[in-house]
Amino acid sequence: MNNYGTAGRKRGQCLLIVEGRHEKDELFSLLFRCFGEINISADDIWIYGTNIYMLYDDIVREYGAKWEEDDIDLPFVISKKKGFSVLRYKEDFTNIILAFDYERHDTNFSEEKIMKMQQCFADAADMGKLYINYPMIESYQHICALPDKEFPERKIPVSLQPGREYKALVRRQSVIGKIIEFPYRIDDLLEERFEIRDPQLRKQCCDRIFAINTEVDIPGQIQDILKNAIKEKWLQTAKYQIEDKICKMGYLQQGKNFWQFLREVFRQVILHNICKANRIQNNMYQIEEGNYKECFEQIDLVKILQIQNDGSRNEQTGFIWVLCTCVLFVAEYNFSLVWNFPFPEPEKYAMITCKL
Repeated sequence: MNNYGTAGRKRGQCLLIVEGRHEKDELFSLLFRCFGEINISADDIWIYGTNIYMLYDDIVREYGAKWEEDDIDLPFVISKKKGFSVLRYKEDFTNIILAFDYERHDTNFSEEKIMKMQQCFADAADMGKLYINYPMIESYQHICALPDKEFPERKIPVSLQPGREYKALVRRQSVIGKIIEFPYRIDDLLEERFEIRDPQLRKQCCDRIFAINTEVDIPGQIQDILKNAIKEKWLQTAKYQIEDKICKMGYLQQGKNFWQFLREVFRQVILHNICKANRIQNNMYQIEEGNYKECFEQIDLVKILQIQNDGSRNEQTGFIWVLCTCVLFVAEYNFSLVWNFPFPEPEKYAMITCKL
């Protein structure tokens, strides 16, 4: 292990290991944009590229069948597998976070393997902390209203396979999917329809568009942003198309810019999932005002996994509770980002609607 080069290593970083590109390029990139207090750069989000069961096998290959008795160095295992020119080690990082899917439908699924992973990777400051998404990462979007009164009992049958069937279900039902997609739709519109090909220029335009926080003369604001970035013949069409998309999102009526609005959406998603974890673990969804942090700190991810395993074992009648645990990372990083008392309970939030 010590024969590999270590030149150029940085220390004191947080490392986030995710299963796929959706997690890095969509969910976590938006989370970190909304919660600027979280100091994790894009370079410190590693895409593993396959599921948790393959990661288990990679650990076995490196450490042997009784790997759980060893001190596992995940950055080493992954950087070696991915062929990094400079290998990384867990001593380089202050915290290591893993975000992977449950994926009972996968042919490599194993209750024993995933339980061992959840039990062993329980401390971000040591070997790493594993967050499992049930049934998969798209569960963070499986919210049909804000507040979502049906979320406490939302589950899916194990028979809903393969994974694309669940993704399609979420697309049909989600009230936040179009909110999540909004910044990418604006970027695509500027690149494809209005031919702003320069990535830096397009980013500058998007940043200014997403910073708009007043309904006063929206077309004029957009025209000022785009007047030197697109051809004159497209300017009128562009400003009214973008105005229409912004107005349908509804955040200007709240006196917020897009990132402030999305931050509030994510706070609600995180609180919904704290309540849902409490529902699964303790059979109680409602949390009294002022007790959110205490309930969060008592969440037992091993117990939740055991309940999920028990409930989903039968392929015909089994079910999986819809739960996204990886968004709870924000609360663990700094709970005041999610709840800073006094703060309205989820039931008191204004309903969020999206006309897109």
